[in-house]
Amino acid sequence: MRPIELRVKGLNSFIEEQKIDFNKLTERGFFGIFGPTGSGKSTILDGITLALYGQVSRKSSNYINTNCDSLNVSFKFQISGVEKKIYIVSREFKRDNKTGNPRTSRAKIIDTTNGVEEILADKAQKVTEKCEEIIGLGLEDFTRTVVLPQGKFSEFLKLEGKSRREMLERLFNLQKYGNILSIKLSREIGKEKTESNLLTGELKGYDEVSSEKFNLKNEELECARNQLSNANNELKEIEKKYKSSEEIWNLQFELNSYKEQERVLNYKSSEIEEDKIKLKLAEAALKVNPYVLAYENTLNEGNEIQKEKESLEINFKKLKVERESSEKKLLEITEKKDKEIPELKLREQKVSDVIEEKNKLDILDKEIEEITSKVQVLREKYKKEKNNSVIIEDSIRNTTINIKELEEKFESLKIDDELKAKIQNGILITEKYNLFKKNINNNKNKLTNINKEIENLKVNFAELQKIYKVKSNSLNKNKDELENLIKHCPGNQEDLLILQKNLTNCNEKWEKFNQYSDEIKKSKLLIEELEELLKKGKDKKFSIDNELLDLKEKYKKCEIENLAFRIRMNLKNGEACPVCGSLEHDTKSKDKLIDDIDDDIVNQLNNKINEYEINLKVLEQDITIYNTKINSEEDKIREKNLQIENLGEEFKNIVPKDLESQFNRLKKDLENYDLKKEILENTLIQLKDENHKLENDSEIISTLIKEKETQVNLINEELAIDIEELNNTKEKLNIIIRETKVSDFNKKSQEIVNIEKEREILSKKIKEFRINIETLIKEKDQVQENLNLITEEGTHARTSLNEKNKNREEKIKIIKDKLEKEFNLIDDSNNIDENKLFMLLDSIKKEIECIEKEFKSIHELKDIICIKYESCNEKFISIVAKENQIIKRCEIEKENLNKSLKSENFESIEEVKANIIGFNDIEILKAKIEKYKEDLSKIKGAIESSVKKLNNREVTEEQWISIQNSVKEKKLEFESLNEMKIKLEEECKFIDNKLKELKDLLIKKEKIDHKLALLDDLDKLFKGKKFVEFVAITQLKYISMEASKKLKEITNGTYGLEVDENGKFIIRDYKNGGAERDASTLSGGETFLTSLALALALSSQIQLKGTAPLELFFLDEGFGTLDDNLLEVVMGSLEKLHNDKLKIGIISHVESIKNRVPVKLILTPAESGKGGSKVRLERS
Repeated sequence: MRPIELRVKGLNSFIEEQKIDFNKLTERGFFGIFGPTGSGKSTILDGITLALYGQVSRKSSNYINTNCDSLNVSFKFQISGVEKKIYIVSREFKRDNKTGNPRTSRAKIIDTTNGVEEILADKAQKVTEKCEEIIGLGLEDFTRTVVLPQGKFSEFLKLEGKSRREMLERLFNLQKYGNILSIKLSREIGKEKTESNLLTGELKGYDEVSSEKFNLKNEELECARNQLSNANNELKEIEKKYKSSEEIWNLQFELNSYKEQERVLNYKSSEIEEDKIKLKLAEAALKVNPYVLAYENTLNEGNEIQKEKESLEINFKKLKVERESSEKKLLEITEKKDKEIPELKLREQKVSDVIEEKNKLDILDKEIEEITSKVQVLREKYKKEKNNSVIIEDSIRNTTINIKELEEKFESLKIDDELKAKIQNGILITEKYNLFKKNINNNKNKLTNINKEIENLKVNFAELQKIYKVKSNSLNKNKDELENLIKHCPGNQEDLLILQKNLTNCNEKWEKFNQYSDEIKKSKLLIEELEELLKKGKDKKFSIDNELLDLKEKYKKCEIENLAFRIRMNLKNGEACPVCGSLEHDTKSKDKLIDDIDDDIVNQLNNKINEYEINLKVLEQDITIYNTKINSEEDKIREKNLQIENLGEEFKNIVPKDLESQFNRLKKDLENYDLKKEILENTLIQLKDENHKLENDSEIISTLIKEKETQVNLINEELAIDIEELNNTKEKLNIIIRETKVSDFNKKSQEIVNIEKEREILSKKIKEFRINIETLIKEKDQVQENLNLITEEGTHARTSLNEKNKNREEKIKIIKDKLEKEFNLIDDSNNIDENKLFMLLDSIKKEIECIEKEFKSIHELKDIICIKYESCNEKFISIVAKENQIIKRCEIEKENLNKSLKSENFESIEEVKANIIGFNDIEILKAKIEKYKEDLSKIKGAIESSVKKLNNREVTEEQWISIQNSVKEKKLEFESLNEMKIKLEEECKFIDNKLKELKDLLIKKEKIDHKLALLDDLDKLFKGKKFVEFVAITQLKYISMEASKKLKEITNGTYGLEVDENGKFIIRDYKNGGAERDASTLSGGETFLTSLALALALSSQIQLKGTAPLELFFLDEGFGTLDDNLLEVVMGSLEKLHNDKLKIGIISHVESIKNRVPVKLILTPAESGKGGSKVRLERS
């Protein structure tokens, strides 16, 4: 991946949009990013990671600038391969209103390879995934590859023991194989052990479940099913008989009900006859009523028209007078309008023209004033520019003199290059001498410290062995106690369950025995109460039956007398009697009969009979219920006695309290046993873990002792080499001191550096003065150009001013000609009073408007009066025609009314009105009559149908009650057997499910035991981070080979890098025949170069994960601690590293290395009130 362009806005210290062109920045292969702390150097890397991955490598969530509401970032990059691809990825972030954290509001990645933009993804997550797919690296790997933190690798070169292992783990991202994996493994072992213990506990709950018990329950279920099938067949037979009896019983009840309804309908027949006569008269009245209404409406309409006619005559006369008056006024105003308005319009136009000309004159005056002011400004500007020209010429002369003086001083400070080289060499040799001296002292101190550490480790090892022996004895003792406890076990859960089952069965049987006995007593008491109620009910029924017979006799007698009375009442002289056939009838006896017969008595008798019959039915139902309940309770007593017999006699010989105390005793013994066993087992596990830990600690200490002893041997060897090197270096140093006659090379080097800095400052000043001269010459030319432009502009302004004054005089003349009569509006100075002009125009307009308004109002009034007059005339003609029509219609409607009265046999209109009833009332009467007919017909048909259905069949009340009881008994028996069958099915299903669960639990237990064995093997494998160390050393060997190549390339084959079998770095010094050196013997510059090679090798290793090579990396840290001489070495090495496919950048805030970098990106920190951080490109 090669970066092309980065744009950021609103990120950390960047407020305004800043653009970084990487093509220019990396054109020489080696560049630097410089700026003070907080200027935003690291923010550039944050911008790249935000664009590609949507987050910064520092995991911060507060990266939007506090002065901005949003953050925009765009990154253009190229992927080099067989075919080059160019992509642009851009994102926008906004603050979340609730949390204040950044939230992606827009994101997209575009392929612009062929000049055509193709959107590859436009959602935040999809864009991140696409970037990872293109580059082949995630955020963490990308950051570790692009930014090489130099200080960590120089530290890593010299680390030993635990610190080195921990750093290896971090560098190669092996935490997941170290502590993290161990923790996961421990959690998994604990989890599986817990599950294993739970399964063991669950399996104890299945001790009672067995296949034999399941088969026994199945046999019981089969027997219950056969009994249920037989009971079902018997129930079906009884139900057939019950249905047949129920049908006959219901038909008998229906027939009695229909006969009662027929009697009630026959009683209502006379009332229906009266309703028929009333209906006939009402229908006739309704036929005549429309003629009555039409006649009356016509008479009323005639009266209304007569009143309206009189009113219109008065109004017509009044409107005629008003019309003549309005026509006269309209004629007068029309003459005035035609004469005065044309003159006023002409005056209005003249005044408007004058106002327009006056406006133009005002504009012209303003233009004259502006041009006059402009001429004055140009004169002042010309003077100012002339003065500037003189000042610039003086500055050019002074600057030229300063340059000559500085150039002379610059040449006088020049130092011989050969002397500089010898001084630098002297510094290096001095540093090397001091380093060897320091290394010798360090190694001696190390030897002392390591020997002390070895002694302490041996003491710790001996103490651990003693503790291990004590713990082993405790472990053996604990094992013996556990075995002894298991031998003397008081019993098991199965014994406890058998006792619990016996106790439960005994308690259940005693509870059932007491329950059944109580229920029998309650049933006997209830039967006694019901028999008493039954006796009272039967006595009351007998009494009501006798009273009802007497009432029915009286009612029958009254009904016969009532019927005879009605026949006599309807008999007329000359008509034959339907009973005796006589033609003469005694009217006196009629009057006497009316007094004797009272309808109220008949009604009272009928109501009493109905009341008694209802009471009788209620009593019959109560008696039936009492009989049913008594039978039910007797059945219940028999059933409970049978259930008591089924309980047996054995349980009566057992005392539940004795059995319960035996159960509690065993339960307590088992609980104590389980508690002791659990404590011993936990103690055993704890002791095993402690012994295991002690073994590991002993092994670690033993390994450390061996490592320390190896280190002592290596340090002794290094010490001998360093002493020899120290003597050689001292000889070289004495030779250079004699040649240069300088004893303090660092001081002399600092003097040379100061002189070089002074020369550099002088060079910059000369450059600045030359730039100033160029700027001053340009300013002088610009001033002269300005003078020429001012002269030209002044000439043009004066010409325009003369033309404008001439035009003004012409305008004033035109206005004077147009005003004529109103000449008093212009004063002696040719000034026009604009307010008077507008007042004059306003008065003319008002006069015109007044005349037009008056004409319009009179014309409108005349039109309104004419419309009213015409309307009134039309209405009068119409009302006269209507009056004639009404008179004719009234005569016709009177004749039609008389005909209708005669045809319907009415004497007058009043008689018709008396017989009128509402349509609803008529419909009610019709419905009532029709319903009566229909009900009577239905009842007769129902009686006939019921008689046919019965077909001489009969069921007595006693037979019906007996059949009902039989059905109930058989249903109870069926339900009892069905419940027994369901209970057995549930028990079989429960045992079957438990057997399946037991099988599953055993399989699960086997799997967990197998998994625990595997986890135990893994736990032994990963103890002491042996696996992590193995992987890290293997990785380190590959990286050291790559680092050795880089180091040889940087140092021109002087040094190489290797790793021994313990993962310790060894430096190959090829200038001394490939001699091995410890990393701690390297000088500052050598350490820097070695750690740089190591960092590059790690970057290459991480890049192997990616799909596209990264053509850029940054070196962060490491430069601030190097002096100028070492910087020269490092810079030279970095120059050798870069090429077309690898660009190297330095991130630093150290000013002294700026001039050593060919291309620089300078960052200026944000300033309050002046915006955010700024970037600019500089070249040396």
